[in-house]
Amino acid sequence: MDSHLLFLLNSKWTHPFLDRLLGVLSCMDFWMPLFGLGAGLLVWKFKVRGAACLVFIAIAVLGNEELISQPLKNWTARARPHQALEGVRRVEMAHIKPRLFAVFAPMQISHSGPPSLDASPKRSFPSSHTLNAVTLGLTFALLFQARLWLCLPLLMAWSRVYTGAHWPSDVLASLAIGLVFNGALLLAAEWVWRKLLPRYHTEWVHRWPSFLLPFCVTFPPVRDSRA
Repeated sequence: MDSHLLFLLNSKWTHPFLDRLLGVLSCMDFWMPLFGLGAGLLVWKFKVRGAACLVFIAIAVLGNEELISQPLKNWTARARPHQALEGVRRVEMAHIKPRLFAVFAPMQISHSGPPSLDASPKRSFPSSHTLNAVTLGLTFALLFQARLWLCLPLLMAWSRVYTGAHWPSDVLASLAIGLVFNGALLLAAEWVWRKLLPRYHTEWVHRWPSFLLPFCVTFPPVRDSRA
């Protein structure tokens, strides 16, 4: 089943437009400068709450990597599709510096050779890209009140299979793990915002009664004692 889905998503259902779209989406080197710009705009637009979102994202991404991704990669040692199968289609951006300029260059399409028994790292499960996309998608969907951001982790999961980097089961499991882990972190962050932050910055909590979960009834919003 996994191999069949991989064949469909990686080799059969392909198009030059998808090569460009999903290849660019999957390339973190391309996005890093834009992340910096976006972080600055987030703080400029949302002030303290925007800065708090950046702190939350940083903690969540660190947790994704150190508590989930790296331990599971080392434990499972699962070979990536292009390491385990011959003919897997690999889609990459051109190796141009700075990487932003690679968006104007042709995409690099290649196919994997016969499976090798060499000692190259086997790190297919889980997908760090997908875990971190869940973090960004959930955070921005809640911050901007825009459900469209929830498409980001789905697109990222698709791109990782399309470009030959992961098996379909890798990204599906990563989506589920990411939702559980980041959902728990969001509840913890909401608790900190409503219960601990008033001890130090009451004015912030009066201005923004909730962090990202205004509908959460588990932690009642702080009431203004001056009223």
